[in-house]
This record gives sequence, structure tokens and C-alpha cells, in this order.
Amino acid sequence: MATSTQSPLSQHWNYFLNGAEQAFNWPKTFILFYSSSTVQKSMFKALFINGIIFLGGVLFLEIFYNAPEHRIFGCSYATITGFPLYFGTLGINGKFFTPIAEKAFQLQAKNNPRTTPGSTNIVQSMASMIYTVIFYMNCGVFAGLLRSMIPHVGTLLAFLMNCAIMSYYCFEYKWLYMGWTLEQRMTFMEEHWAYFLGFGTPITVLTFFLSTLHSGAVFAILYPSYVIMATMATPKPATPYGQPLASGKTVHPELSAPNKIPLFFGVRKMNDLVIFLAKMVGGVHADSIVSEKQKMTKME
Repeated sequence: MATSTQSPLSQHWNYFLNGAEQAFNWPKTFILFYSSSTVQKSMFKALFINGIIFLGGVLFLEIFYNAPEHRIFGCSYATITGFPLYFGTLGINGKFFTPIAEKAFQLQAKNNPRTTPGSTNIVQSMASMIYTVIFYMNCGVFAGLLRSMIPHVGTLLAFLMNCAIMSYYCFEYKWLYMGWTLEQRMTFMEEHWAYFLGFGTPITVLTFFLSTLHSGAVFAILYPSYVIMATMATPKPATPYGQPLASGKTVHPELSAPNKIPLFFGVRKMNDLVIFLAKMVGGVHADSIVSEKQKMTKME
């Protein structure tokens, strides 16, 4: 039997709705929050750092010190202060998010025997961290290029790309604990694209149209809850959903869409370009990053 590479649009739409539904699974978030003092402490710390210090400080400066005389080299106080805070919180937040993700994964593994745990030790080598940063940066740059360089539909394409990126961020802890390589994660998302676009839509709606600083703060506040929901979610379909076809049949009788969409094709190419330039400039000093790229993208 041949296998179809497409499925009806109605089926993809149901997967999209399922992803969006699981991104609203707040009861599981509240249950884990009330049952774990570790999660409570981590979420309160994340809220204090990102909500009060970061977002609160930016809003205070924007409201009270946004006049022309409150500028240095044309930049507002909020911009000058906000971006260092933004990058500073990126480094701090991991200490809060990791215990939350670990508790959620432990609960999911306990309740779902099909969840195969890898290792809860997600400490990475320096080369691995650098390659991951390259991947993160290229995701953001690629979405920005879609928004700015493609007329008319660029904003929509950037919005959809951001949905995929947000979903990746939320599921990343779970996949790391399961021992998945970067290529396995991206391929899984591309094979379940409708579900992940749906899961990433709610948080993208809340952040996409905000400024960089406001978006970063709101995302960091909401992120722990979405990590919990993602870790406890079961993406549908559970396996790639190619339909078996009778001999001689090649099309569906209704409108259909591909079962796999290369969401990260542009990001992959940008990763390769950055690594190529790093190797050209850094020579042997970049070899460890190249090796890490090969290891992280190798399918097991």
C-alpha cells in the first residue's frame, strides 16, 4: 500500500484546534502549582524578576522619563536600561524555569507510561550552548526577515513562524529530558506542524504585536505556565499521519495539505551559513561548534 503525503484540511484543522486547546490547559498548571512548593517558589521568583523589575522598570521609565530631554544619543532611558535588563534576565530565568520543567516532566512520566525519559541532566557543553544560541538567534532573525522583506503576506508568515518558534521554546525542556537531538525536535515539529502552530498561537497573540522589550517580559512571565502545559501535552497525531492509499490513488477527494512542512528550512540554512563563516574566521577554534552541529543534527 502506498502512503499519502497529504491529509485533508479538515484533519489538519482539528490538529490545530487540539494544539490550541492544550495551550489553554490551565487546570494542569494550577494543580502542579498548588502541589509543589518548588514550582511555587520558582514561579514567584520569575514573576518578580520579569514582571516587577523588568517590565515594571521599563513601563516606569516609559511613563515618567520619555520626554525628549530624557534621551542619550537619541535613545530613551527605557531602551538604554531595558535591553541590558532583557539580556540579563535571559541568563537568570533558566534557574527558575528548569525546576518547573523538571517537576512537570516527572509528573507526566509518572502518569503516562508511554513517555520515555532520557536524562534530567540537561547541562550542555560550551559548544552545545553556542550552537543552541545560534539556533535561537536565527529563529528570531528569520521571522523578522519574513515580516520586513515580504510584502503583504510577510506579517502573516512571520506570525505563523513565531507560533512555531513559541511552541519549540515551550516543548524544548520536555524533548531535552527525553534525550532528543535538535534535528529530531525540528523534524517532529515539521511532521506535526498543524498541532504546533495551534499550540503556539495563544502566546504569540499575546506577544507578537508588542515591542521587543514588552514582548520579552510578557513571554517570560507566561513561559513557565506554558512549559508545564507543553510538558504534559500529547501532540496529535501521535505519529506522522500519512494515509494509506489503495493502488492507483494519488489524490484526496477533498482539499488537502502536506503532512510535513519544512518550517525550519530557512533556519537550517542560516545555521549552516553562520557555522561556515565561523569556521572561515575562527579556523580550528570553530571546529568544536561544527562537531556539535553534526552531533545535534544527527538522527538517532
